[in-house]
Amino acid sequence: MKERVLFIGFEDCEYCQKANNFLEVCGFNVDWLKSSKNRRDKLPSEYVNWKGDYILHMKSYYILPKSLINNASKAAVNFHPGAPEYPGSGCVNWALYNNEKTTGITIHFLNEHIDNGDIIKVFRIPIMENDTIETLLPRVHMKQLSAFYDLVTTIQKYNPIILEHFVEENRHTKWSTKVGRIREIDRLQMIDKNTPQEELEKIIRATAIGKFGPRLKLHGHEFRYYKEKK
Repeated sequence: MKERVLFIGFEDCEYCQKANNFLEVCGFNVDWLKSSKNRRDKLPSEYVNWKGDYILHMKSYYILPKSLINNASKAAVNFHPGAPEYPGSGCVNWALYNNEKTTGITIHFLNEHIDNGDIIKVFRIPIMENDTIETLLPRVHMKQLSAFYDLVTTIQKYNPIILEHFVEENRHTKWSTKVGRIREIDRLQMIDKNTPQEELEKIIRATAIGKFGPRLKLHGHEFRYYKEKK
């Protein structure tokens, strides 16, 4: 009988689609929970009592209940798109803002808390001097998919018991106790007319991508950052 996997990832994400395809190629019976990008949406009711062998969480804003996590008989694993120093939201943003030398992908066991479970593996990603959120984020996404391939292949080859061996190898790697919240990134983007140039450049580097970036409220109006084309 095929092993059953609950795969959690965004519906319109090419990396999630590739991860789902890989699971099917590997012979798993996959239930894809196509997660919403609306942070306020709740876990769909039809998945609350799901039962199977694995939960593999790649991209969503859901906090899974302990009862669902426990329904994965072999392993429930998350692929956090950041280093252990930055659990929660905004991990790549803060790494850039704080001028870190690396970010990473942290594979860990799921529990009922945010980015808190035992760490299985960490894949480090160098941050270049001229990196911005626009240049770094695609590399993070690619490394997250690569880490997914690595873990699934390892499970198939060696049995999920190997994950406990990796946890033991990483027992000295700890999560930061400060969990990032998206509202903190929202606050970071809010500037005023007195924001120093150096601080503004740090905020631009860490947040300016697509419709996101520094915002200025002035006399009842909101102005958004726009990168002028050269």
